[in-house]
Amino acid sequence: MNPSDDPQDLVPVQEEDGKPIELTEMEATELQNLLSASGIEAVISGAEMLPNLPYRLQVPADQAAEATRVIAAARRGLGGRRRGGASGRRRRR
Repeated sequence: MNPSDDPQDLVPVQEEDGKPIELTEMEATELQNLLSASGIEAVISGAEMLPNLPYRLQVPADQAAEATRVIAAARRGLGGRRRGGASGRRRRR
């Protein structure tokens, strides 16, 4: 068996259009938690020393399609917006 054919090899999670999902660190953490709650273990990859570069989520190859579906469903539930786009206004006392 070729190591790249192993279903447990990690692959980047993709958008529904096939492009790798690019995230902020906070978005990556939120989606990692969402996937974990769905039974999909995800690893965050990114350049911590270069915070201007995007982070990505990687999952086992045999769970990549399900990860894409879970994330797409969550985004549809948010009206198509990415997570983390909510207003951060504080209440005045």
